[in-house]
Amino acid sequence: MLVLNIWATWCPPCRREMPGLDRLSQTLDPKRFAVIGLSTDDDALLASEFLIQNGITFTNFLDQKGKMSRQLGLQVYPETFVIAQDRTLVRRMTGLRDWSSPDMVSMLEGLYQAHTGGSGGRTNVRK
Repeated sequence: MLVLNIWATWCPPCRREMPGLDRLSQTLDPKRFAVIGLSTDDDALLASEFLIQNGITFTNFLDQKGKMSRQLGLQVYPETFVIAQDRTLVRRMTGLRDWSSPDMVSMLEGLYQAHTGGSGGRTNVRK
């Protein structure tokens, strides 16, 4: 399952939630979940510096011209999409979230189980 977060350095809520997304990416089972960021910044260096300065290690890409963001109709940031392996949009969430909270991890695990029919005996956290 993919957790795709669309963010920008000029967005204060986006900046605040990035550390939690990074912790989430380190907590979830990488065989079942991937956390990906998509920055809408025009300046790739600015986005890269933000990630480095804040120790953000999960994979991030740049939507420099905002093409994808416009196609998705984004008007408020951050915006997060939870996408299943079959490319089905499972959930869309607007605004700041505490991604590393136990409730958020449980919600993602529940979405995974509901979409796949179970966990296959695996846990949602890395060992």
